[in-house]
Amino acid sequence: MQTRRAYVKKRSIPKRATRSAAREVTRNAVSHTLSPKEVKVVVAGGGLGGLFLAICLNKRGFDATVVEKTKQFRAYGGPIQLASNGMSVLKTVSESLYKDVQDNSRPFWGTQSGIKDGLTAKWMFQFDAITEIPRQRELPFAVCIDRSDLQKCLLAEINRMKSSAVAEEHGQTKLVMGTSVVSYSEDETGTVSVMLNDGTQLHADILVGADGIWSSVRARMFGEPINERGSRSNASDTGYRLFSGLPIFESPDYFDIGYCAYVGPEHYFVKCPDRCGRMQWYAFIKSEPYDRPIEEPLEYLMDIFESWSPEIKELLAATECTDIKQRHLWDRSPCILKGWSDGHVTLLGDSCHATMPNIGQGTGLAFEDAFLLVELIESASSLAELPTLLRTYYEKRIIRTATIQGLGRMNSEAIKILTPLLPIKPLVDFVVSPFLPLVFQAQFGYCYAFSPAKETVVKSISDANRMQQRHSLESKSSWKDRLGEDLRPFA
Repeated sequence: MQTRRAYVKKRSIPKRATRSAAREVTRNAVSHTLSPKEVKVVVAGGGLGGLFLAICLNKRGFDATVVEKTKQFRAYGGPIQLASNGMSVLKTVSESLYKDVQDNSRPFWGTQSGIKDGLTAKWMFQFDAITEIPRQRELPFAVCIDRSDLQKCLLAEINRMKSSAVAEEHGQTKLVMGTSVVSYSEDETGTVSVMLNDGTQLHADILVGADGIWSSVRARMFGEPINERGSRSNASDTGYRLFSGLPIFESPDYFDIGYCAYVGPEHYFVKCPDRCGRMQWYAFIKSEPYDRPIEEPLEYLMDIFESWSPEIKELLAATECTDIKQRHLWDRSPCILKGWSDGHVTLLGDSCHATMPNIGQGTGLAFEDAFLLVELIESASSLAELPTLLRTYYEKRIIRTATIQGLGRMNSEAIKILTPLLPIKPLVDFVVSPFLPLVFQAQFGYCYAFSPAKETVVKSISDANRMQQRHSLESKSSWKDRLGEDLRPFA
């Protein structure tokens, strides 16, 4: 993240006046500048948003303590979309991190994304805007990256700033693993006492709750049930249970698809090619939130999708039953009336604006939060200003995040509306199709509006071609190895 500098035209000034002005500047600097080392920041949650916040803080000279409940970082989750706005923020904060992410991603450029009829697998609508808007606006192209790979990139960037060559230029991050924030209190001086579940107590000038949709910091701030999930919490039921798998799977359209949703009776199904020949799939099944987990998920899904396209059934059949994950989908209503700040405590990412996964903006919005929050913290002239700046952070973010939350819900509801209309698809094509490009253009255009860094089209296409070439080699090698295993004789 580059430090802003003001440049002024030089002119002749008497030496006495120059010395006087210099003394005045020094006095102002002393009385109006808050040194980053004076601000203690504790971040609850070492997920993608929490780690990126630590990087933004370190780049501006602030130290950060990140509290993560897992004892060690491990591979978790499948591919996620990091859209142009998220990539633009990455590029602004750190060119090395931006390149590292590209080196571990596959591009959306040159692929097709859209909605297919779940029964026939014919395209209904396509999202050209996901690639065309970045090209038109000269923005970094969207990428698909494994959550665990992105986590590794973020941790590598944190470690880079600890190296002896650059350590003096940056702040440092301390990772506190195997524990979590359970509560906090703030005294009259603004010092936040942060209680961890192992009995440790930390002290901070700012506490940031980046601990996800079931955030304990949020629960304490809003007086909600602590450590309660699902229907016992204040989260909103989306009406869907989500099943997912990530098998190694070779298909004719593997290198052509960016993101594809199949809609059909009652449910919808999504596939998204991952790296190394794997295909991430999600099945959104209409479900009550109180339903128990399905004991034989593969058999259950094969039965549900029996009359659907072979493209779906073949992908399901390639997945081991024990590898299928399932959970009920929850999100939260925008915090329009509550705010995200309580004195020296604030929230970030899913803890304050959890979105549906069909909008591809969860990680990007968390990165935007971190970027803006640190800019505001850096502008503080005293610790007493921090509560006001944290409220400003909320005011600057609430409209955008609430709108994108709404778009995610709208997409989900639109799919529910589309499925009963499949028998009259020709009429839908005639009436609806002409308007959809405008809808997608507006939706993606708004999502990509927060993009502080540009990228030339020539550079973006060059990077995308490089990523696609690596992606192709990795995947073909993985399929070849898998084929060899399948042909290996029994012992």
